[in-house]
Amino acid sequence: MSAVIGHEAALNTIRNAIQSGRIHHAWILSGPPGVGKFTVAREFARTILDPQSTADDFGLGQTALASPEGTLLESESHPDLHIIRKEDAAFAQTSTLRSRKQMNIPIDLLRERIIGGHTDDGVMREAPAWRKSHYGQGKVFILDEAELIDPSGQNALLKTLEEPPPDTWIVMVTSRPERLLQTVRSRCEHVRFGPLLDDEIREWISQTMPDVSNVDWIVQWADGAPGMAMLAEETSLAEYAHELQAILDDLDHGRWNQDFCVRIAEFINQRSEQVVKANSKASKDMANKQAAAIILRLLGSHVRRRLATVGPDDQESGRHLWALANRISETEDQLQRGLNLKHVLESLGAEWCQLCHS
Repeated sequence: MSAVIGHEAALNTIRNAIQSGRIHHAWILSGPPGVGKFTVAREFARTILDPQSTADDFGLGQTALASPEGTLLESESHPDLHIIRKEDAAFAQTSTLRSRKQMNIPIDLLRERIIGGHTDDGVMREAPAWRKSHYGQGKVFILDEAELIDPSGQNALLKTLEEPPPDTWIVMVTSRPERLLQTVRSRCEHVRFGPLLDDEIREWISQTMPDVSNVDWIVQWADGAPGMAMLAEETSLAEYAHELQAILDDLDHGRWNQDFCVRIAEFINQRSEQVVKANSKASKDMANKQAAAIILRLLGSHVRRRLATVGPDDQESGRHLWALANRISETEDQLQRGLNLKHVLESLGAEWCQLCHS
């Protein structure tokens, strides 16, 4: 495992807890998508489960692969490390989970992977949280995208959060902590993460994607999130942004360009098809929403760059650009609620023209 870059305040909070020997049994790691929360969750597990690791090297990743346990942790095959993702439904023992689209983390997946109980097929599942650890160092459960656990699942987790088994730690990773029930949040230590600094994200890119092109553009677009930098490279987003620039220039000058909706819809469709092709159980609707979020983040980045050039004597332009930035955020909310893509994009483009023409 490589060292964690940045997040010193968050790392110190967790490191101090490990050093004290009184590690809270449940944690929430929250922050913007792609900033490294899951990486820190894995590092937390490594520090606890690898007997050669200590609190002093938490965040450094330096003892990974130094022991048999470290090797297993690196490959996520350590029997005491339990990572729960929505995609795990494809490998569930419960047949109804295997056949469903992967839109959330259903309660039956939690019953199989952590809390136990009767699943939809009538089988009583043993609770992995209460099993004895294989290597005697304890057990760590990481719930990725924890905001996707439905309310019934969150309520079912409460008993385990209230009365956890000995030497068992639960880490909930989320970009939307407000979607977790207050009863869940109140039982967890909450550590918040922010974006990396530009120098830190450049360091991350140089270590992780040394052959990447368009580094300056990716740094600006990623806005401190390594996961977004990786996504930009995966989707050739810099090239797409270059193609879109002429259309955005028209909108910036108050000129409607009908290709605005067409090109964005093409990207969303191509990206969602790529996701579904890679995983036949992936939800096309969720893939569409995720692709739309990428594009709207791209549009927001364009508006922020324009805002950075507004002088103190042009406050009216600044107000219009802030209004446009807010309008883009509203558009994402509309698409997440399932409103018609074509209508939402046409409305955004029309308001863009109006604001920039004013």
